[in-house]
Amino acid sequence: MIGAQQVFTVSELNRSARELLESRFGEIWVKGEISELKRAPSGHVYFTLKDEGGELSAVRFRSRSALVADAGVETGTVVLAFGKLTIYEPRGRYQFVASLLQPVAAGALQLAFEQLKRKLADEGLFAEEHKKPPAAIPRRVGIVTSPGGAALRDIVSILARRWPSTALLLFPSSVQGDAAPAELRSAVERAVRYSAEVAPLDALIVGRGGGSAEDLAAFNDEGLARAVFACPIPVISAVGHETDVSILDFVSDRRAPTPSAAAELVAPNRVEIVTKLDAAAARMSRAASARLRQRRTALQSQLRSYLFRVPQRRLETLEQRLDLQVAAALRGIAAVWTTRQRAVRRAKEILRLSDPGLPLRRGYSLTFAVGSDRPLRDAREVSEGCEIETRLGAGRLTSRVEEVNPE
Repeated sequence: MIGAQQVFTVSELNRSARELLESRFGEIWVKGEISELKRAPSGHVYFTLKDEGGELSAVRFRSRSALVADAGVETGTVVLAFGKLTIYEPRGRYQFVASLLQPVAAGALQLAFEQLKRKLADEGLFAEEHKKPPAAIPRRVGIVTSPGGAALRDIVSILARRWPSTALLLFPSSVQGDAAPAELRSAVERAVRYSAEVAPLDALIVGRGGGSAEDLAAFNDEGLARAVFACPIPVISAVGHETDVSILDFVSDRRAPTPSAAAELVAPNRVEIVTKLDAAAARMSRAASARLRQRRTALQSQLRSYLFRVPQRRLETLEQRLDLQVAAALRGIAAVWTTRQRAVRRAKEILRLSDPGLPLRRGYSLTFAVGSDRPLRDAREVSEGCEIETRLGAGRLTSRVEEVNPE
């Protein structure tokens, strides 16, 4: 401390300046022309953003590359850069860390595309667990495209060649222009109703041929993306050429780089299947022939054996085996019968000894208080004047108690 003023170290000052700068501006857009662009071996890109009044050092780290559209981003390109202002503390360098670079010429469409893509991804519309595989052998395939476009002709031609038994149903829609997004959504919804109410569709191809970013903009519509996500039919996206990417590609169950590739993806090649079946049939025939030869050899070996050359001996052997088995069975039956008889005799003896009348027939008796079913065991259980019943081996006696002597 010098007087009442605080003394900062260089590191403390740079850190405080960085925190102040980042909290003040947050994430922002900056427009400028790229100059002094350098691509480091690490994958990081260093460049300067400038306009007629100033310059700003900038960097785009490799970890952010998935968010950057590199096409057309070179020295001299005017771009919209999205990111944050910060200070590189070790050198005290004021710089801009870009997470997205967009050439201004492509600007609005690509910006809207990236924002919608991020929004739908955060909601889980692109998640793999929601993807539905198309049927291996399709019976009916729906097509959402322009009825006059080359995409439809390509799809019909390829499916007719690969799997001609597939029924194709067209749900027509315009594929570019202001009305296209609503028409595409409506076509998908008509396909869903047809599949539910008329005949189930095994797959739905949605797409068109190539074109500019403006031509393909209809397939970046949020409403279309949500309609496809909710569609119970497996949807195959087939928009443009292989390098074209749309929101529909991410939300669909399968993405084909072209309409022709979508047709190849949705149906098997009958020539390949026939070839595989022929190969399988040939393998089965060879295996059956080999098995037959093996059995024939075994049979011939058996026929040459002694027993087959002397059938009477074989018959005698079988008769002897039968006699032994019958004798063993009879012995088993006799043993079981003897065991059962012993068990019956034991049961009869147990029942005889358990007979409660047996002691009575030997001269013993049972005495009950009248109205009770429990025999008397103690003189104190009755009192003078009570009636008692004595049960003998034959008959019963009823008497009255004159005297009770518990001794």
